[in-house]
Amino acid sequence: MTSSACILYFLRAPRLGRVKTRLARDLGDEAALALYKAFVEDMLDSLAGCGADVALWVSPGGDVGMVRHWLGGDRFYLPQPEGDLGHKMEHAFGWAFAQGYVSAAALGSDVPGLTPKLARSLTRLMRSEPALVGPSPDGGYWTIGFQSASYLPQVFEGMPWSTSELFGLTMDVLAPLQPALLPELMDMDTVEDLRRLAAGCPEGVAKRTLAIARGLGLGS
Repeated sequence: MTSSACILYFLRAPRLGRVKTRLARDLGDEAALALYKAFVEDMLDSLAGCGADVALWVSPGGDVGMVRHWLGGDRFYLPQPEGDLGHKMEHAFGWAFAQGYVSAAALGSDVPGLTPKLARSLTRLMRSEPALVGPSPDGGYWTIGFQSASYLPQVFEGMPWSTSELFGLTMDVLAPLQPALLPELMDMDTVEDLRRLAAGCPEGVAKRTLAIARGLGLGS
C-alpha cells in the first residue's frame, strides 16, 4: 500500500471472442479485441500518477497470469470472484477496506475517454467526500466510490445491471450521503460510441483507441 486511496479496476482477460461482444458483431472479434486492449492501456496511462493505488481485478479469475504477462509484473492483480457485477464490486470494496484503505472507487475498463485530470479529480473526491458517482449516458455509471466510514454495500444488492434504471436507483440508495458527481463519461459499447469519442476526445487522450478507430474508418 502506497496510498490511503485505491482504484478497484475491473477488466477482462484479452481473449478473442470474449470481450466487447456488441462491438464484435459490427467490427469482428479481432477488431473488438484490439480496441479493448487499447481501452485498458489508455485508461491505465490516465490513472498513472492519479494519487491512488490501482488494484486490477481480473475476469476470469484464472487468467490473472495472462493479464500480468500483458500489462507487466509491476502491477497488483487479483481474481474477480464468481457472481454478478454487484457481488464482484461488493467483494472488491470489502477487500480494500479490510486492507486498511480509507477510500476506494470501482472503475470499469471501457471508458478510454478518462483523462489524467479527471483521474486526479476522482482521487481528490475519494479523499474528501463520503461517496461519489460518475454517470454514463446510457443510464448507468462509470465509477462509484466510498470512504470506508460511509460505505453502503446495499448499493450493489438487487440492482438492474446494464439497464437505464441503474443510475437513478443507485442515487436513491446513496441519497443520505449526498454523493459527489463526476462528469459523465461514455462506455464504449457500440460503433456510434467510438465515433462520438473520436469526435470529442481531448487532445492526447485515448491515443491507442483513436488510432485503431481511425484505422477502421470510425473517425477523422
